[in-house]
Amino acid sequence: MKKSHFTVMFLIVLCGVISIAVFNPIIGPLSRDLGLSEFQSGCLVSATGLFWLLGGTFWGRMTFLSGKRMLSLVMLAYMATLVAFAWLADDARSHGDVQSSSALFWIFLALRVVSGFFFGGIPAIAQAYIMSWTTRETRTRGMALFGTANGLGFVLGPAISGAMASVGLTAPMYAAAALLVVMKIWLWLTVPNEAGPGQERASASLSPLDPRIRYYLWAGLLLTVTLNILQVTIGFFIQDSLRLNSEETARLIGYGLAVAGVMVVAAQIFAGKYMKRRPERMLRLGLLIVTLGLIGLLAFLRLTYANFILAGIGFGFALLGYSASASVAVRDHEQRGIASYVTSIQGSGAFLGPAAGTALYTAHMNAPYSICALLIGLTLLVGFVRRKAAVPSPTAIGGEVK
Repeated sequence: MKKSHFTVMFLIVLCGVISIAVFNPIIGPLSRDLGLSEFQSGCLVSATGLFWLLGGTFWGRMTFLSGKRMLSLVMLAYMATLVAFAWLADDARSHGDVQSSSALFWIFLALRVVSGFFFGGIPAIAQAYIMSWTTRETRTRGMALFGTANGLGFVLGPAISGAMASVGLTAPMYAAAALLVVMKIWLWLTVPNEAGPGQERASASLSPLDPRIRYYLWAGLLLTVTLNILQVTIGFFIQDSLRLNSEETARLIGYGLAVAGVMVVAAQIFAGKYMKRRPERMLRLGLLIVTLGLIGLLAFLRLTYANFILAGIGFGFALLGYSASASVAVRDHEQRGIASYVTSIQGSGAFLGPAAGTALYTAHMNAPYSICALLIGLTLLVGFVRRKAAVPSPTAIGGEVK
């Protein structure tokens, strides 16, 4: 298979993740302008996460169209929802009509539900393509493209939001839709019109409650929920605490999340090179730094970028640490089960985090960060306790793990 085909799939996933990531920094200030509550804005993001999961499952199993036609269909429908949301938001802001904010919320919610459902098909179909184009020996390298695309997307998305905040709060959504149009054209020009790509099913024999991995999966879920809480509520927190306007808030949050994203990637590169043999130590270090970053947000908000840097480094270590720790804890034939759980955790965090975070923020503006810091701190303590009562590794019971 031509290298250009892999490049197209990489860029499609990258642009798709960017389109998701540009939304989180602007939802806070945009909701304020539209008269929506913090909880309503969280529901908009959570609905996307939930139907992202459902859509990924649905489109990953569909075979009624060729892979290229199916991917083109979901991209077109997803782009339409992005443009419709941005246009409707612009229209409501231009008329200054916040009296109909309740009706507006339900329209926005419907758009985000449809958006999440079709977006879920983009990574699902692209992943199926990669798996059908690679052999068992090259599949790991092929699937690593998705990790890179996701990481870069969550770095570039907030940066685009921050850079375009002066143009308009919805400008990043139009830009993301334009990128996807380019990718759709490139898809049609380069990828052959073949039968729908096959997709191997992950083994269901590995339970998430397996004592070898349940601690790591809990830590991963807590981290992804916390990350999504931060992305959705930090706009409200910064705006309310520093008394900035919507554009200033979007710019600060966009750049701050971009800096944090760079730190995530840098931390994972460092950890992958120097700490790859000690993934659980990597996880504990990450949990500690994330906790300190959350405390820093509460105690030293004026040092906003320093707190973003600290949180980014912590998430970089911890996210890689939990997935690597879970992977080395099981045998070779159970690796696909671990991969499926890691994917599910990402989607679950995108669903649970925004609604929980905005509900907590509505109760008290410090509640999301205080509770997350407490839970992560307790998880860190459990990790230290586990060192003295460690679950036997597969090598200790006769299996070899790579």
